[in-house]
Amino acid sequence: MVNRTSKCFGFFVSILILLVPYSAQSQGVNPNTPDQIRRAYDKAFETMFQDPGNLEKTFSFAGLAIKAGDFEGAISSLERMLILDPNLPRVRYELGVLYFKLGSYDVAATYFEELLEDKNTPKALVEKAAPFIEEIESRLTNHSFSGSTFSGIKYQTNASSGPRSTKVTLFGAPSFLPDEFTNKGDFDVFVSGSINYSYDFQSEPKKLLEAGLNIYGNEQFDQTFVNARVIDVHIGPRLILPIEFLNNPVVRPFIAGDYLIVSEDESYYSHGAGFSADIRAMDTLNFNIDTRIMARENKDASVLDGYRNRLTVNASYIASETTQIQVSSTVSTEETKTNIQNNRDYSFNVSINKTFKAPFDLIKDPLSAGLSFGGSFREYAGPNPTIDPDTTRNDYTFRFSPSLTIPAGETMAILLSCGLTRVDSNIPNSEYDNISVTVGISKQF
Repeated sequence: MVNRTSKCFGFFVSILILLVPYSAQSQGVNPNTPDQIRRAYDKAFETMFQDPGNLEKTFSFAGLAIKAGDFEGAISSLERMLILDPNLPRVRYELGVLYFKLGSYDVAATYFEELLEDKNTPKALVEKAAPFIEEIESRLTNHSFSGSTFSGIKYQTNASSGPRSTKVTLFGAPSFLPDEFTNKGDFDVFVSGSINYSYDFQSEPKKLLEAGLNIYGNEQFDQTFVNARVIDVHIGPRLILPIEFLNNPVVRPFIAGDYLIVSEDESYYSHGAGFSADIRAMDTLNFNIDTRIMARENKDASVLDGYRNRLTVNASYIASETTQIQVSSTVSTEETKTNIQNNRDYSFNVSINKTFKAPFDLIKDPLSAGLSFGGSFREYAGPNPTIDPDTTRNDYTFRFSPSLTIPAGETMAILLSCGLTRVDSNIPNSEYDNISVTVGISKQF
């Protein structure tokens, strides 16, 4: 009787396998799958078919099906496992992930919710499922919010960007500044934050309306005349263009505005528009283009009113699973009602970021080390007669900054960084050096 029941059960599972719309040469297999994985996939299918009641063999096939890109085949085999044994939380988790990858968010949510409701589910699986549930909720609603904060303390050897020497030029002749007006070190505390909102029109191709608010403020301990308060807002649609040879680039036209207060004595506001585009050249290389034109109006110095224009081209390259390289170049212009302040700036910057395991496994999540370096050249349109009527100012800037990011939970991190800025100029009044050290905490929400 037992043997007959066992044979009937095996026959029933075999029928289930035969009814599944795939075979060892499944059409769901990615054509780019390496031959080694494809052969292992075919062999695992044959092994599972010969012993359909063996959960271990079925799970092994599901893993190889995922590697081969056959998500439907993996789903079919995992769902059969639940028929054989409904008490498999790991299988429910894997099914939730697979349906999520296929865009079937409602079905994925069902598996994840069953996982959370089961009191026997291991804590590790609950923690891994929670981010998927949050992401599914955000994708199934039209409205979504996100944001971040970053606050900390910074020390600078030259907080006021004062000249490196007391010897300067005044009306074209050598002069000397009082020592109090040269470089002075100081601490300051700062806080920055951003809030982003998006409305998803739930259409294909995907269309979003995005809006953002960014704020920044700092308070110097001694050099309070360089305290700053900044508010920046922007809004615009994000669209996917159906241009196949550019891999369907994402574009975003927007309008923007900002307001700046320096030491409560000097302030301005700007308004304008911009355009950005993300172009994926390949899986590991992405280009971003961002340009904007802003009209600035000054509260107490209308002679400085004018346009600020900027064009930035950024390339991001994933060199390996742990290393990312970014190269950016920016051209910006400042136009006012006087040649004294009109200028054009050309900058170039390289950033390298690498993740690595913490020594001695002190922290579970990987640390991130960054290195940024670059420079800029700024040329002015005309000389300043109060400084040197015969020389038009040109500045050369070099920047170097290493950093370390230490995870402090799922949404928090500690950032340690230092930086060196050196500005050389044909006008000694504008030459200065600055070394900074920053300790801050960031939080995502």
